[in-house]
Amino acid sequence: MLPSPSAPEDEGVTTAVKHAFGWLVAGNAVGLYLSLLLLKPEWQLGALTYGRWVPVHLNVQLYGWTALPLVAWLFSMYEVNQSKFAAWAPAAVWAWTAALVMGAIHWLNGETGGKIFLDWKDGALWAFVLALVVLWMVLTISWRERSRGWRKLKRKVSLGGLVGLALVPAAIILTASPKTYPPVDRLTGGPTGSSLLGSSLIVVGLMLLLPRVVARTGIGWAGLGTWAYFVFCWIFFGVAEAVGGTHFDWWQNVSLLLMPPWAWLLARDWSGFDWPAPARGWRVAMFGWWGLLVLTAYLMYFPWILDRIKFTQGLVAHSHLAMAGFTTSFCALLAVLLTGRKVGGPISVAVWHLSAFVMILTLAWMGWREGAEPSWMLTHPVWREVGLAVRSACGFTMLSVSALWLIQWKLK
Repeated sequence: MLPSPSAPEDEGVTTAVKHAFGWLVAGNAVGLYLSLLLLKPEWQLGALTYGRWVPVHLNVQLYGWTALPLVAWLFSMYEVNQSKFAAWAPAAVWAWTAALVMGAIHWLNGETGGKIFLDWKDGALWAFVLALVVLWMVLTISWRERSRGWRKLKRKVSLGGLVGLALVPAAIILTASPKTYPPVDRLTGGPTGSSLLGSSLIVVGLMLLLPRVVARTGIGWAGLGTWAYFVFCWIFFGVAEAVGGTHFDWWQNVSLLLMPPWAWLLARDWSGFDWPAPARGWRVAMFGWWGLLVLTAYLMYFPWILDRIKFTQGLVAHSHLAMAGFTTSFCALLAVLLTGRKVGGPISVAVWHLSAFVMILTLAWMGWREGAEPSWMLTHPVWREVGLAVRSACGFTMLSVSALWLIQWKLK
């Protein structure tokens, strides 16, 4: 449930959100530096090359800005602040941040497993595993104390959640290993359509769960048909992933075709709940970005489009659509719902979305031109220099806005 205005501050939740905003600022700062390096390669800091900063930027945004609001959500769901071990929640957040700092040091030293978003290796890997174990222990101890007064269904579901979370450290160790790798499209070198479907369905599951945990009132509009479609999508994912294939195979294309209906199904479901006024702007933005994300993901997977934009700024545009657009809106919305606080004012929020949109359009346009004329790799055409400058300007604006949000959050 949403916190009431008179409820005492949940230190675990607020600490996780503050750290999340801190990592958002750090990730944006690195992103701005990377964009400037494309314009001015001579600004490289010694051995700290572009390739060493990239995993820092990507992982800080994923494991910092994206993951920590979810950690805050776990604290809220398991009522950690009402247990005798409430003081351990901030400690778990600091352990998480420490692991991410160690990871950044490793990546800047060139120590990485070579997998995008799974660069954990050696000491950084075990530091992150330790942080995951500490988090799980805090949640489990709180569950043992608090779940006695919960309804039977909530007790069973939350226990199932703990069982699933207990598998995460082993999953990280396994998937981060260079010896394991998921199916890839052998023609593009990228993920298959089914792999993209599977990762997207995890987000769909979170979006189905969120209002049922934190909304004030309402039961939503996800009827039997919606849940049946959710199960069907998972079954289709399992079959298509086992079969494999390329973007010329119909089942890989259908995998992505299953996603666009969720843009309407989720928005319809959420309309059946009551939401606080500060959440409206972020909620509308989230669904706007989500609809654009799933639609463009499907269109970009067509052979005649993907074969042109792969390895160009076009895919960078889509990743920013996912992270700067949808994910940022989702995390900001989660912060509002968990704390009852407002994230940013109308002007700063509008500036963020406008800057993100301009950056995405610019990168998409650049990617389309890059795919048509590879000679840009040998020359410095004006159109590309201008595009990179616009990208840097948008990055600077977004960094400034995120810094403002962090300052405002820490002063509250």
